[in-house]
Amino acid sequence: MHSGMRKAKKTLADQLAGGVNALRDLTGELADVLQSLSEGRPPRIDELTMPDVVGFFVDSKKTSPEAVAGVIIREREETRADKDEAAPQAEYLVHLFFLDNDGQPLTGDRHPRRAYLAGRLDEELARAFGTNNIVIFK
Repeated sequence: MHSGMRKAKKTLADQLAGGVNALRDLTGELADVLQSLSEGRPPRIDELTMPDVVGFFVDSKKTSPEAVAGVIIREREETRADKDEAAPQAEYLVHLFFLDNDGQPLTGDRHPRRAYLAGRLDEELARAFGTNNIVIFK
């Protein structure tokens, strides 16, 4: 019985340590995002996914009722290689914003927009772009 209690306590301790480590990682990521924003540059993320993009448009639509479409634009940027890598890594500068009824971007403080420097796009998002650099969500 004592060995079962030790195992249960160890598992709980492992879970707690894992949770603490996850919080540290998130805190570091949040600090990076806040620093990027304060410097006027988009935050770097490892991967941008279709659910991230759709979630942004759905959540942000409330503050831009005149928006008739959401737009995502990607620009491919080459970055220098890490010392362990032979070839440069590609990153994508991605912009998300809304369009009005005339097809003009909604700008200003009350209209949400977002930009990321993404290391990669998930398969669904990459497929939506295909060979184009713009996707319009209506």
